[in-house]
Amino acid sequence: MYIRNAFVSTISFLLDLFLIWLLVEHFAVERYMAVVAGFIVANALHYVLARIWIFRGSERGLVSGYVIFFGNALFGLGVILGGFALLTEVFGVSFLISRVAASLLAGTIVFVLNATVNFRHL
Repeated sequence: MYIRNAFVSTISFLLDLFLIWLLVEHFAVERYMAVVAGFIVANALHYVLARIWIFRGSERGLVSGYVIFFGNALFGLGVILGGFALLTEVFGVSFLISRVAASLLAGTIVFVLNATVNFRHL
């Protein structure tokens, strides 16, 4: 289950990074807004793939599952934005590298929350 999640997370994360890059570099969107927008789009894709492949057979309803999934993701987004701000503003790290680094911890936390609280597979 964790391997499937890692695969889906990687696909979603690559989409997230691409959207951030596209919004910042080509559409001059403020970088924090780009991080939020990329996260929301990638998170929706992740949920669909989680329902189909990672946590298939979950008894949680589609809508209630998404609400909890998105709540867990928002917690993860808080971790991401905090780490992103620390790395970019305090340490001057590039925005894409900062996003990758902040995601390592947040991704693991959100997986555990979804596996235990939402889909109840652990």
